[in-house]
Amino acid sequence: MNMLHLITQQLDLGLIVLDSRGCILMCNPWIAKRSNADPVTSIGLRLEEAFGASIDPRIARVVREALDFGWSARLSHALHPTPLPLYAIGGGEERIKQMIDVQPLKQDGLMLCLLQIRDVTETVRRESLLRQQARQLRTDLAKLASAQEELQRRELRFRELARLAPAGLFETDPQGNWAYLNERTSAFTGVSPKEGLGKSWFDCINESERPRVKAQWQIARESAIRFAEEFHCQRPDGKALWLRVEAGPVKDAQNQISGFVGTLLDVSEYRIRAQHIEFRANHDALTSLCNRERFDTRLRAAVSGAQEVGQSFALLFMDLNGFKQVNDEFGHAAGDKVLCTVADRLRRVTRQEDLVARYGGDEFAILLLDVGDEKALLHVVSKVRQAVSLPINAGGFHAQVSASIGIAQFPRDAQDAAALLHFADQKMYESKRQRKAAGETVILPGEQLLDSNTDSWDN
Repeated sequence: MNMLHLITQQLDLGLIVLDSRGCILMCNPWIAKRSNADPVTSIGLRLEEAFGASIDPRIARVVREALDFGWSARLSHALHPTPLPLYAIGGGEERIKQMIDVQPLKQDGLMLCLLQIRDVTETVRRESLLRQQARQLRTDLAKLASAQEELQRRELRFRELARLAPAGLFETDPQGNWAYLNERTSAFTGVSPKEGLGKSWFDCINESERPRVKAQWQIARESAIRFAEEFHCQRPDGKALWLRVEAGPVKDAQNQISGFVGTLLDVSEYRIRAQHIEFRANHDALTSLCNRERFDTRLRAAVSGAQEVGQSFALLFMDLNGFKQVNDEFGHAAGDKVLCTVADRLRRVTRQEDLVARYGGDEFAILLLDVGDEKALLHVVSKVRQAVSLPINAGGFHAQVSASIGIAQFPRDAQDAAALLHFADQKMYESKRQRKAAGETVILPGEQLLDSNTDSWDN
């Protein structure tokens, strides 16, 4: 009990245990540091008595459902951002953003309720920043498109100004052969204004994309419509760019297309920024694995697809045994090293079509869309356990963690994404309890560095 008490004191989340009447049995110091509630004097009080009447009334409802029906619930920050009067350490009048997990517990025949409160203020702030960056990118792209249209309207009539234009300007015959290209176009493509005349502008496009662009050009020529495409350009000097071309048809006196006049713009930076923002929104910043939100989306899609075709798949939910000891004994830098190493190993023992995610903290999830029979699935689980349990070179010492893994199969164990995750999570905790009962050793500190060849295994 002393060890359990010590653990609850050190957890970086709030814990509140309620009895069957909804009265507080225990709350840890994390709560006390962020509220006016005292862990000692709050014992025996209801939530509204301990925290005041300003708590979200929905908490009482989900607590009652947990005690009466054994239902788990989550008050996410998106719908319930500040359910309890909790504030940042050091002051401030604004409540911290919270996510509360409500979980029923059963002890000695009595139903209890566990509240786990997490501070997600920083997560919300980062999400807001990403949204702001995405909005700024859309604004930049809109401004860019507007500038291109303005340039095209003017430069078609005033070719002499083309030399000073910030965008590439060009003219071709109906087949796409250069009739004119300004200095900016030459700088983008590496084709000189004189040497390029009479040659096809398609030659500056990467061969893999050339058929697609040519097909769109043919459609624009036959239909007398505007042409717009983005493509990779491989210049003669080896530099690769993302270019955007917009061109409009020019008609002669007989109303026949005599060629195209267009603009050319380097959009490499915008492409890179967009890809970077998309990656950050869908991947874990530390391990570069798929993040929780992206994994949940893919899991829901897998359920929908499997229901349509009548297939099955498996979900592995994994927690690292001994990870907290690594953090406590060697610091967070060592913990980060362990997480990154585990992530790399999971990539190596899974297939390209499998999806591996860091679900949060030291929890990982793996989506196996096609693993065959039960024997094949257990083989995959064995490979994962073996890979995770190998010693990890963390700089000056080595650590060894192990994996508690919960397995859920669709549709055998559950028929929707949330239920699959819950089933796998429960199985994982059963595995963790069994390992603790067996007295598993999870950290092996050492005095010497491991050789880099030690951190490997046979796939």
